[in-house]
Amino acid sequence: MTIRTLSADSPPAPIIRDLTPRDIGELRFGLWSRLTNAEVSREVARFPGRSAWLPDTREYAIVTPWRNRFEVANVIELSAVRHPSHLLRAVAERCDQLDAHVVISIEIDEIREPAFYGRAGFRFLEEVITYELDCRVAPPRTAPEHLNFKLMDVQNEDDLRLLLDIDHTTFPWLWWNSEQEFRSYTELPGVELFVGYLGPEPVAYVGLTSYLGWGHLDRIAVMPGNQGRGLGSEALSFAVSRLRQLGALKVGLSTQRQNVTSQRLYERSGFKRGISNDYKLYGRVLKLPDGVRDITTAD
Repeated sequence: MTIRTLSADSPPAPIIRDLTPRDIGELRFGLWSRLTNAEVSREVARFPGRSAWLPDTREYAIVTPWRNRFEVANVIELSAVRHPSHLLRAVAERCDQLDAHVVISIEIDEIREPAFYGRAGFRFLEEVITYELDCRVAPPRTAPEHLNFKLMDVQNEDDLRLLLDIDHTTFPWLWWNSEQEFRSYTELPGVELFVGYLGPEPVAYVGLTSYLGWGHLDRIAVMPGNQGRGLGSEALSFAVSRLRQLGALKVGLSTQRQNVTSQRLYERSGFKRGISNDYKLYGRVLKLPDGVRDITTAD
């Protein structure tokens, strides 16, 4: 596919082409790039027709599925000085034609003005903020033990279906884990998934990762009908205790800035704000999925 875009800020309009594996050798990866030629080639082949480049300037945008969800396209690298907005618009057009629901761009290393995203038809979606707990300073926090936590195995179809049900019921659409994401996640070293049962009823789950001396709380969720009963505090206490047991000296986690309820829970439990891993998420909604009214706010 070749798209000629029209813009008042960069005449004449550049010719933007699909980026294919055979084009990778023509790109110029700077020292700042986090990707290798092999990684780019693999992702372009896995998610064809979304990534784009300008042969004349060798500017490019690499697009991959986000969280192993092909309906959510993620611009993981945008290398463009002259035509960045053109490239973002071009990949959005490609993704729309290939039935994606949304295209996102996560702002971590390179900070751009919001107006830049606006010119490409993107808008601010969410800001993710981080917290840390120093286990060497903060005393262990205990919570009432109403829940019984069971280790899950995603190779077991019943366990996987249960995790998907809690995940999709609890989190906004954009943050859902897919089946493939759960499978890929548990293949990583140090990952564990637990479901919390209140009597016979599964009402919560936690996902955590243990490193050498460090732990990360990847997911904590309580089913909506059981929120407000202290079960989130209990799930957090369980997760931190488990990470301590595995040798964590510090525990990190992230949450959405507008999720004030979760922030209060973490702060009551001794977590302190960190800023080094905060990021903003911009996106262009192409079409809302059936039954979803907002991609970032729980219905």
